[in-house]
Amino acid sequence: MSLSTALAATGPTLHPQANALPFTHQGPFVRATNGDVLCMDSRNALRSADEGRTWTTTPLFGPQDKFNVSNERALLRTREGIIISAWMNGAERDAPSGWRWGAPEVQWTEFVLPTYVCRSTDDGVTWEQPLKLSQPWCGCIHSLIQMKSGRVVLVGQEILPEWRHGTVTWTSDDLGKTWQRGDMLDYGVGSHDHAGSIEGSVIERGDGTLYLLLRTESGFLWEATSKDGLKWEDLKPSAIPSVTCCPQMARLADGRIALLWNAPPRHQPTNRTSRAELSLAFSSDDARSWSEPVVVAANYAPGGRVSYPYLFEREPGELWITTMQGGLRMKIRTDALDHGSIPVFVPPPVSEPRPGGIIMFGDSTTAPRGSVRVYAAQVETALQSIGSSLGVYNAGVSGNTTRDARKRLQADVLRHQPRIVVMQFGINDSAIDVWKTPPAKAPRVPLDEFIDNCRAMIADIHNAKAKVILMTTNAVRWTSKLRELYGKPPYDPNVEDGFEAAALAAYNQALRDLAKEMQVPLLDVRAAYSDFAATPGQTLNDLLLDGMHPNDQGHQLVAERLVPLIREAVR
Repeated sequence: MSLSTALAATGPTLHPQANALPFTHQGPFVRATNGDVLCMDSRNALRSADEGRTWTTTPLFGPQDKFNVSNERALLRTREGIIISAWMNGAERDAPSGWRWGAPEVQWTEFVLPTYVCRSTDDGVTWEQPLKLSQPWCGCIHSLIQMKSGRVVLVGQEILPEWRHGTVTWTSDDLGKTWQRGDMLDYGVGSHDHAGSIEGSVIERGDGTLYLLLRTESGFLWEATSKDGLKWEDLKPSAIPSVTCCPQMARLADGRIALLWNAPPRHQPTNRTSRAELSLAFSSDDARSWSEPVVVAANYAPGGRVSYPYLFEREPGELWITTMQGGLRMKIRTDALDHGSIPVFVPPPVSEPRPGGIIMFGDSTTAPRGSVRVYAAQVETALQSIGSSLGVYNAGVSGNTTRDARKRLQADVLRHQPRIVVMQFGINDSAIDVWKTPPAKAPRVPLDEFIDNCRAMIADIHNAKAKVILMTTNAVRWTSKLRELYGKPPYDPNVEDGFEAAALAAYNQALRDLAKEMQVPLLDVRAAYSDFAATPGQTLNDLLLDGMHPNDQGHQLVAERLVPLIREAVR
């Protein structure tokens, strides 16, 4: 098993009556005239005549065409046999260097991720030239339906000048040849790049009206209705609790509406961010009420996700469910859902660190963070995969400086008699709190004191017969929130590394010097981030959750480089 594979989250748990699908392709799917199943990848249409066991491919575009279909996409086969796809074109994706979402000197129009549609009139064998519907940045598309009238309705979204997303719809009355743009739905909350009323899913009710469900950060899906797919009314919270992720609705052969979404996990009903459980419910009254949700798949590993779902009724009563996040590929019959269930997750008790383990000692870039799979968890998975019995324990505390760390070193680290201590501090120590009244003029912990604290802790750990691996901090990049707090001298919000340049860069250099002085291994996380960003098509923001804290990929980068240092230290 490769280290990267070992570091990946474990696969989802399926409902007891579910079976895994025999392929790795994600939805959406449609049926061809002859019953074949069709789907897409980034540049091809895929077809299976044997229930997904084998697939053939045909190109969507010419070899010189600059198109790349996004993972979030929609697919429809109309009653007339026309297949329509909708997606964002990754080949045209563009954004200001350093992301800089919401920066005062950046225009929202500089964020570009266009929306396209593309048709096939021969059951997916050949495809017409894609048609651009929208130029601004679009975060997600996954809902495309045909009304009884023949009108085709596509749900998309766009960046707004208020620095969030709103939902926008397009309709076509000529089977996707031409399109008309509808209302923008904006519920008026949020200013970051996943804020807004977004990632909508639409169905047609029996009376010919449309019902729309939208992702928000409110703790509930929001809803709206329309008579024509262009003008929308009554945008308001629904009664459906939801974390911040998209829903997917579909009309089934028996007339019911199915809803797939990430409800708050049953063991954490107030959690608004966990995507650990994927729930399925049904409505027999056109989405006015819903059955008790059934959890069809779950992933309770640290940072586990089963989200961004696609629902396909392969034949009446048989559902294929795939997800963009979490790799879910399952099928289940609707009449089997009541036969068994995934047990409610009981989080294991926090274990007292056993002597001889590895303790990750740091601040909020080390500490557990919601559904993010932090490097401590990823290192533990990787070590277990190669047969190591070393326990890994997370002693990260949000907001800690090295002053705080020295106070808790004995209680949180040394009393557990660790074999190895991994230390990562610096972002909080170096912070100059210019947002305070009056504004701070110096770092929270002066550089000399910071290094004295690190030196003293390393000495104490060595005196306790444990080894130390020292780490620099990750990179920090501006976000609208960071600019709001720290966008004043000595910080320069107009420079990509303006947060680091004010003080943090000097703290990281001092850590490098200290590692040489005390002859301890150093993982230069900051340099590793730069190496990653030097790869074509990659940026530092691809590693960051919010400009300051690593996302799953950022933690994986750390874990991949930390495991060899741990193995060397064990020797």
